[in-house]
Amino acid sequence: MGLLDAINPLDEIAVDVLACGPAASARCPPRSSLRTQGRSPFTVIVDRQDDVRITRTVLAAHHPASGRISIHPTVGGGGRLLWHDILHTVADGRPMRAPASTERGSAPVQEHAARSALKAAAVQRMTVLRAHRIGWGVWADLMALHRTTDTDVLMVHHAEIPADLAHLLRHCDHRILTAPAGVQALHPPAAERTRRRSSATASAPTQAHHARPAGAPGA
Repeated sequence: MGLLDAINPLDEIAVDVLACGPAASARCPPRSSLRTQGRSPFTVIVDRQDDVRITRTVLAAHHPASGRISIHPTVGGGGRLLWHDILHTVADGRPMRAPASTERGSAPVQEHAARSALKAAAVQRMTVLRAHRIGWGVWADLMALHRTTDTDVLMVHHAEIPADLAHLLRHCDHRILTAPAGVQALHPPAAERTRRRSSATASAPTQAHHARPAGAPGA
């Protein structure tokens, strides 16, 4: 766990990124070598103006039952609190299935518990707000989580991307979104999805079951 997790198919870890040099280093791997088969790119939403509409859009899309969660993280704790936030968000008000020791466990212990919880809940998409306040090492952990699980990770960075993070991203298959329309397309309101599901259920054809009269052939 942690900084030893590979962030790309080349099995590079965060330490390899540090060894690569500055953000403009010619030693960064080509984009074509970073693609992970069967996985969408790690998504970074750059919200330079800290637009409240983007935050509201992400929060309105939160719907654990549909496998889509939005995290408004507690900042601090060297990443430990983020994993705890994920555990609580996946639980969605239900008692957490993770061992009680994760409440006070180390970051690697909580990360392992969070990964298990995401898998058990079949979370397809996890969007993390306030990502500009999350440490570089935790970004690397989330890149590895995205690459090695079935959960797509989206990060909302409410500021310009700093040079060290830009360098880390150059070692990861990623895409950057800046347009609100792109954010909205990935985060339809939870209420709208519920209405569509209800409408589809109501319009589905039903088969009436007619009981055969007693004594009828085949009864």
